[in-house]
Amino acid sequence: MKKNSRRQGKGSIKTFRFVLFIGTVATFAVILLIIILGDQQFGPVHKVILEGAGPLQKAVAQISGSVHSVKRKYIDLLTIREEKERLWKELQECRTTAYANRGAVALNARLRKLLDFKESSNQPTITAQIIGKDPSLWFRSVIIDRGGSDGVDKGMPVVTGEGIVGQVYASSSDYSKVLLAIAPSSAIDVLLQDSRIRGILKGTGKNMYLLEYILKTAEVFVGDRVVTAGYGGMFPTGLPVGIVSKVTRNRRGMFLEIEVVPAVDFRTLENLLVIEREKKMFD
Repeated sequence: MKKNSRRQGKGSIKTFRFVLFIGTVATFAVILLIIILGDQQFGPVHKVILEGAGPLQKAVAQISGSVHSVKRKYIDLLTIREEKERLWKELQECRTTAYANRGAVALNARLRKLLDFKESSNQPTITAQIIGKDPSLWFRSVIIDRGGSDGVDKGMPVVTGEGIVGQVYASSSDYSKVLLAIAPSSAIDVLLQDSRIRGILKGTGKNMYLLEYILKTAEVFVGDRVVTAGYGGMFPTGLPVGIVSKVTRNRRGMFLEIEVVPAVDFRTLENLLVIEREKKMFD
């Protein structure tokens, strides 16, 4: 099939060239005759030549016009395609720039909150950045770029500008591991900020806490804020922990089932603060 198509294409080109050649020759012949017989009266010879050359010239003009039209459309199509590619490239560059700007704005906002917390807190802190994560569900943890040489020690609380993140549970000279508060092995003493009711906050391994050991007789509502209690000196008092998102009163048991949404989005953690004041308790 391809060979036949090529043969037909070549045949069409040859036909077109032949017609064009005949038309050109006829045109030159007519011009020559007009020059030679220009001073003579328009007679039978002129009429015969005109009648014979007219249709041929008309065919040649139509074919030439069609070729020019196709050529012009092809050039326009190439121009449109090039313009489309140029615009698409510009769009991609604009999108990349927009994403970079959004990331810079988000990072700036997070750093601003860290700075505000650092300035408002009376406790010395160490800035740190997450450089790795532990995929284990039970020991949900992250690795930070600060260690014993920077003053970081086991048991120190770790926070962001939004609230608590967890605590350091292992430390080397230059790096430390932080057990996240959402880890199932984590348990923190907390208070309902308004009612001052005390409970134990436990991680679930997901972006959610369970608030336990609060009696059914207690008044707990969706939207109540949960903060650190400060008992035992593990965390400073009053640090944001989360907000009550669900309260269930089952027939069985003494305690409410309470779910708490963390104040910190653990999926987007990058920059942290390690509170130094707890270090002496573990020396």
